[in-house]
Amino acid sequence: MSTVLIVDDDAAIRKVLRTLFDRASGFKACAEAGDGAEAIAKTKKLMPNLVILDFSMPGMNGLQLARSLKAITPQIPIFMLTADYTVRLEKEALLSGITAVFSKLDDLATVVANARAVCGLE
Repeated sequence: MSTVLIVDDDAAIRKVLRTLFDRASGFKACAEAGDGAEAIAKTKKLMPNLVILDFSMPGMNGLQLARSLKAITPQIPIFMLTADYTVRLEKEALLSGITAVFSKLDDLATVVANARAVCGLE
């Protein structure tokens, strides 16, 4: 069973993702964080199997957070969501240790399907 940490400063997005993950079998729990500092603390405590984070957050953006999380647990898969997807941003994200980038404008069920594959649930 896998634990997912959802990091986004928008509570509505966290709720949508949590609902999608709660419906997907194989995931033990979803934890939430509203910013980078909270995400770092929860990662140290929970050691999740996957982190899904937003690119645009106050204080620490998704790329900075990804680098911090990789320093804690180098093998953790990280998905990044963004409303402003560009190929340049995706390249920068991949160089920062992010596993995959998804647009918030696309069907978020795709994120769950990819999470199941990355966590070995497919």
